[in-house]
Amino acid sequence: MHSKIFQKILVLGTGGTIAGLADDPENSSDYKASQLGITDILSLSGVAHEQLEWRDVAQIDSKDMGPQVWRELLRALSDACDRSDVRAVVITHGTDTVEETAYLLHALGPWRKPLVLTCAMKPANAPDADGPVNLKDALALAQSEHIPSVSLVCAGHVHDPSRLQKVRTDQADAFSSGPRGALGRMVEGVWQPNVSLVPGIGYATPSLAYALATPVWPRVEWLTNHAGNVGNMVHALLAQQPHVQSPLRGLVVAATGAGTLSLGMEEALAKARESGVKVWVCSRTAWGEAAFHHPKDGGETIALSPAKACVALTLALMASDEKA
Repeated sequence: MHSKIFQKILVLGTGGTIAGLADDPENSSDYKASQLGITDILSLSGVAHEQLEWRDVAQIDSKDMGPQVWRELLRALSDACDRSDVRAVVITHGTDTVEETAYLLHALGPWRKPLVLTCAMKPANAPDADGPVNLKDALALAQSEHIPSVSLVCAGHVHDPSRLQKVRTDQADAFSSGPRGALGRMVEGVWQPNVSLVPGIGYATPSLAYALATPVWPRVEWLTNHAGNVGNMVHALLAQQPHVQSPLRGLVVAATGAGTLSLGMEEALAKARESGVKVWVCSRTAWGEAAFHHPKDGGETIALSPAKACVALTLALMASDEKA
């Protein structure tokens, strides 16, 4: 006779507004992020703990998110996927950089267990705190069947990491997946998918083992083309190369329109490529995609937002290193 394996949801905390506190709850716009641990967040949310396991991976404002915390998170997720008693993982995160983290996890997937990210726009002690509802929706999605490998739940919407963008700072429904729409909705705790959407990844990625074993990830910077841009920031970055411990290896340029670059910017980017820096060009418009009609010395176009393009280029450079 075989004993039944009891599967639980693992909840990993990283900080953010969902873990924030306001000195004056009635003035919740003035708060400090990441003041609470995941134990406190679960208690304040009134979530039943019987089928949960939880721990803090980090306790930071997500504006400070980067490879150091990402590696710890990836290790925790790799361990969770190896456990037969874990059904899925829910990750609490700040809204400012959850786009990058969600895309990173999406790019390194698919995972053997579903990963659900969630967040909040109001601190935990605000009278109208949105964190508890978002967390409950995330936990309900994590227990549902036929869900995406990686998704983000916020304000009832289930978003695709490859399309997700933060588009508002003044309301709880702060995210959009653009013209193609969200992956689905959570309605009274029930997952209602949009079955017409099939997310995908088209860029090189390293193995998870290689990413975890790499102590310093390739340095990628993000610049924007704008009126009056003559490429000075590119020249300044190139001038630093001999004097920095972590040399620049990639540049993401948020171009105007459908990939347009000023003459000065295009010339500067050509020099960057000549020096060995990989250059990707995307569009600075909210939902537009860059596309060159003719090849340019300044770089190659990529159909991602600038934030996701930085993550994708970092992974692509690691993938190249792994093959070398």
